[in-house]
Amino acid sequence: MLAFLKRYRNALLMALMMATLAVSYFVHQEQLQQASATVSLPVEQVKQDGTSRLEEFRQRRDETALTDMAALQALCDQENLSARTREDAAAQLQALVSRREQQTALEGALSQSGVYPCVAVVESGSVTIVTEKDGLTDGESALVITLARAHAGVEPSGVRVMAAEGGETR
Repeated sequence: MLAFLKRYRNALLMALMMATLAVSYFVHQEQLQQASATVSLPVEQVKQDGTSRLEEFRQRRDETALTDMAALQALCDQENLSARTREDAAAQLQALVSRREQQTALEGALSQSGVYPCVAVVESGSVTIVTEKDGLTDGESALVITLARAHAGVEPSGVRVMAAEGGETR
């Protein structure tokens, strides 16, 4: 037996080392699986029941404007289009950005007034304010006209105030 061990010593040591490596590998894999076990967390869906029709309109308006802005920016960035087409896209993009800034400024100014909550829609030469109020006082009407002129550059004849339920108040 001693002669057998001397003769096959290297092969036996190699087999023992391979068996040790295999056992070590499988034990390590099992430890990794236990350590990386997933944890299930309870998830609750939160509904915003308090979202008003005005807020929904504002969100849709902003999403549409952002989509349009991205499309116009993509046109501006395309090198293979004519310079005229890219200039037109850039002009439309600038007008859209300007209108959004005017709407945001006007809504911000109106947020501290009795007209709020409201949404402002600015078009070239006109402003439409949609509010949840049924009617405006003379002071509120004057304030809306003044703010529309200051933030959107619109004359009083181009200002319209509407109730959210569809009734026009001015």
